[in-house]
Amino acid sequence: MSKSETDEPESKEIDHANDGPCGRREGEFVLQSGLRKFFRFSLREALGLMTIAILGIGLWITSMKLRNQENELRVMRQEFGYLAPSRSDQIASSRIPSDQPLTYKMRVRLPRELPDGLSYQLVYSSLWESGGTSPAWFGSVPVPQGESLVTIQVLNDPRDGKWKIAAVVSATEGTSRIATGLPPPHEVIFRGSHDVISTGLGRETSLVSVGERIRLLDERWVVGSQGVMLDGGPPREDLVGIFAQLEPTGTP
Repeated sequence: MSKSETDEPESKEIDHANDGPCGRREGEFVLQSGLRKFFRFSLREALGLMTIAILGIGLWITSMKLRNQENELRVMRQEFGYLAPSRSDQIASSRIPSDQPLTYKMRVRLPRELPDGLSYQLVYSSLWESGGTSPAWFGSVPVPQGESLVTIQVLNDPRDGKWKIAAVVSATEGTSRIATGLPPPHEVIFRGSHDVISTGLGRETSLVSVGERIRLLDERWVVGSQGVMLDGGPPREDLVGIFAQLEPTGTP
């Protein structure tokens, strides 16, 4: 037998056991098939994702609008005042910022129904005499039930050229006002530059029970070496300032 017949050609063994279709290995095919399944969405799933995205964008836009409205409401409360809710047996009041000199504004809410025989009035003054338990009130203005805007102002009346302290109460029922001429020494003090100590209402809502009084305004001018009592006690000497109080009248 010839050599060519006895020598078998050297064969190369190729392992095709792990080969997949088209020459790809089985593991590679499974991975690619899994990725295709992972990124494959049905029409219902796509619509669901779009709906979630639209709802998310709408919620974000709504939250931004709500934030802007809250900012606007905060600015309006700072400019026009705000009264927190009160019970039917409470009186609410708060101070409103004012950008005008010697002008003070407060918001007041009385219950719509007061005990029979009971009413309220606003009293005002620019003088607290030494030893007095309260300022020497110059005049009074009735305050209607419901919500009112109270304004106290020291001004030069253009009608007669005199300096006066005026009180105005504005409500849906109408507006009531009264003014009293200032003593000449008070006019000089108010027109000058002096330190002022405020112990009256703040911007937060103050609540008291029906039948009690509220010191709405207590602005005390510090003139020279004059001492000012900060505890609300009677002054040891005549005290010039701007005072206003809401007090009950009549007997319930």
